[in-house]
Amino acid sequence: MTLANKITMGRLAASVALFVLLARMHVQEPRTSMLFAAALLFVVVAATDALDGYFARKYGEVSDFGRIADPAVDKITVAGTLVFLCAMPWAWPVLKPWMVVVIVGREFLITGLRGFVESKGIEFSADAGGKLKMIVQCCAIPMVLLFRLVAQEWPERTGLVDAVRWFTIGLVWASVVLTVWSGGDYVRKAAQRLRVA
Repeated sequence: MTLANKITMGRLAASVALFVLLARMHVQEPRTSMLFAAALLFVVVAATDALDGYFARKYGEVSDFGRIADPAVDKITVAGTLVFLCAMPWAWPVLKPWMVVVIVGREFLITGLRGFVESKGIEFSADAGGKLKMIVQCCAIPMVLLFRLVAQEWPERTGLVDAVRWFTIGLVWASVVLTVWSGGDYVRKAAQRLRVA
């Protein structure tokens, strides 16, 4: 197995560890240490996303497995974390369950569409809109955890709690808007390429 693929599988293992941590959180009042650890673990998985692609290109080890597994791990990490979070009532002030349905549904739609387009021999890789969507999602998700941490640790500091809450709400809404916009853009581009083909 190449170094790039090892990094990808390591990211998947870290995502599984994150899901175990989220599953062990008490739905009403999770421990502060667990909130911080989950936020940190998510950031590590997200931040190392570029490493596998970098090493694959650097050592000329680009593979079909890596090309499929790398974005799949991204989607598993984001969708899995969102599903766990929307099951926790303390996340609802900043993350509504319907938002998670929109985000996860878009990922299913675009993954299926990309597979169909590429089965026709047409290249259909991620574009700038999709990458921007991913970046904003990876900022919004740990902020949901940090919002709860701040609200739980310093409830008397209402100004701080409100500021973090509104900042988190802004990031989550930006994620939803970019998810819908980039999804629509992918559908439009797929239709164009299929017509030309």
